Amino acid sequence: MKKALLFGSIGVLTETSELQRRAYNMALKLNDIEYTWNIGTYCELLKKPGGKKRLSSFGGKILSDEQIEKIHIDKQQIFEDLVKDGIELRPGCLQTLKKCKELGIKVGFITTTTPKTINIIKEGLSNFLDFEDFDLITSNQKVTFDKPNPEVYKYALKELGISANDAVAIEDTTVNQSCAVESGIECHLFPGEYATIGHKDMVGKKFISEKLEFSEIIV
Repeated sequence: MKKALLFGSIGVLTETSELQRRAYNMALKLNDIEYTWNIGTYCELLKKPGGKKRLSSFGGKILSDEQIEKIHIDKQQIFEDLVKDGIELRPGCLQTLKKCKELGIKVGFITTTTPKTINIIKEGLSNFLDFEDFDLITSNQKVTFDKPNPEVYKYALKELGISANDAVAIEDTTVNQSCAVESGIECHLFPGEYATIGHKDMVGKKFISEKLEFSEIIV
């Protein structure tokens, strides 16, 4: 049996893509940029991890570093306000986490987002999940490179004191799934509602369509 389960992204725990898209559009408008990310565009942008990277070039417009920083700060504040209206855990997450704790399996939240964003999600999910149940929570302050660089997974293995063969991860995009796999970790794909997934990914044995099931993940 595996010794650790690694929840790889915010999107594995909760569905926030639509809230993120709305927050970006509101931030763009706030900064007098007449451009709107529709659902199709945002689905494509999600292939590239990192909000600032998505803002670096879009719609034929090139933004300065100062503009990107300002828009991202505004987006974070707007997103925080939207999250306060309520978010929920994705199906099976709580049951799977509880089962791991019962069996002494370590649980990690392995993300390269900012501590501020993590705290926003903590608050939004406080009625459903106690983040103290995680044995390890990472952020972009723990590593030099964000995903899809595999550094954060290697860091997690070291901190938890386990080998790659002793861990299993869950990610919500194929890009981040490849990040875990590159670290030698078995990784299941649990895509969010806006994830762009090819047929070969859907028929793969590591694909989870609707709900996390402990018995299908931990062997």
